[in-house]
Amino acid sequence: MPVRELSNDIREAVVRETFQRLRNWLYPTPHDPTTALVLSGGGARSAFQAGVLRYIAEAFPDAEFPVLTGVSAGAINTAHLANDSNAFPEAAGRLVESWRMLEPENVVAASSSLSLLWGLLWRNGFADASDGTENPGTHDVRRTHGLLDTTPLWTFLNRRLGAANGTLTGVEDNLRSGHLQAVAVITTNYATGQTVTWVQGDDFDVWEAPDRVSVHSRLTVDHIMASTALPLVFPAVRIGDAWYGDGGIRLTAPLAPAVHLGADRVLAISNRYPRTRAEADEPSVTGYPPTAQIIGIVMNAIFGDALAQDAHTLARVNALVKELPKSKRHGMRPVDLFQIRPSVDLGRLAVDYQDRLPAAFRFLTTGLGTDETQSSDWLSVLLFDPDYIDRLLDIGYHDARRQHDELAEFLRGGAVDRGLHPPPRTPRQEETSEPVSSSSPDGVPSPAADDALPSSGAS
Repeated sequence: MPVRELSNDIREAVVRETFQRLRNWLYPTPHDPTTALVLSGGGARSAFQAGVLRYIAEAFPDAEFPVLTGVSAGAINTAHLANDSNAFPEAAGRLVESWRMLEPENVVAASSSLSLLWGLLWRNGFADASDGTENPGTHDVRRTHGLLDTTPLWTFLNRRLGAANGTLTGVEDNLRSGHLQAVAVITTNYATGQTVTWVQGDDFDVWEAPDRVSVHSRLTVDHIMASTALPLVFPAVRIGDAWYGDGGIRLTAPLAPAVHLGADRVLAISNRYPRTRAEADEPSVTGYPPTAQIIGIVMNAIFGDALAQDAHTLARVNALVKELPKSKRHGMRPVDLFQIRPSVDLGRLAVDYQDRLPAAFRFLTTGLGTDETQSSDWLSVLLFDPDYIDRLLDIGYHDARRQHDELAEFLRGGAVDRGLHPPPRTPRQEETSEPVSSSSPDGVPSPAADDALPSSGAS
């Protein structure tokens, strides 16, 4: 073939390829939407999420969440789902089973009450983690730093997750089979103050900003322990050369990791009760606020408030993006959001169970004044009592059941938009009605309960 003809062929091929790329950019091929499950934190209150997932798995056994993200105790739920190679209903069932097995002695060591007192009076005999003369491992730190020894929780999670050498081996299997696209666990780097999102998955670009970064990693139980390490109370966890704690501390955009990982639709389950204006205006304490009241507000800011604000931000961004032609969106896309939140105040419910806490937990709750405030948010974070957990599982199950039709529409790919604010409900619902029991004769929620629907979807 003459050189000129070969040159023409190459030129035509380049033109065709360039034209095809331009066409794909202007008119991208439609793809099936990717749905993410975002689980926020809240300590023991995260049992509510397991109850919600139990109903979703029962009513929609074919539901798929290829992108999973979790922070704090929500990371425990995320790890269970991501690491289980069984179908969604079986994985959700095992998650509920784990919560029902969880008791205070599975979270902190019985000796924590003594070590707590010792730690408050005198911290000596072991070099501090920041001391260059010592470089303690995570196992040593769990017993000597923080107010509570979380070794039992580490042991419990290793056993329940079947983690070989601490590694979540099931995640790799689910990625290989296509059931998972990516799973993310969020932590805080105590040395830099950055929010660090650990991601196991393929085909995603890492994201970086001054205060938040993502890292490719093979997830382990230590990542989960770090994400759940309540500041000051639970010891930090060493990953690599740095020490990490609860991922919610500086997390201002909890929906962002799921969006970065390719989610077009997000189901977010929050443990934060959405108060009405009247409830929000009513003081929870008179006189000088006890320490427990202040800590409760801080914990709500860490675990729940950021998700509500991020949902508002997402709704506004969606509205702006939809106003633009696709050729001017510069890669941005609308992301549909459906939230499920408790229909009752899980903090107020905790008061009924506070006398059952072991000594170490009692000192950190009633000892700080939880009995002096009507809002027991701090108590509910630490209340790993089987009866309280069962109650939250039941509330989560029936709150999801009340929203069956909306969930069905969302999981089918339809637009579900009831605004960001929950519809009106009866005042003081948590004091006037109980969640529908699974042993109810007809199993059908009452009309009043249906009117109290707490969640919203934002597209």
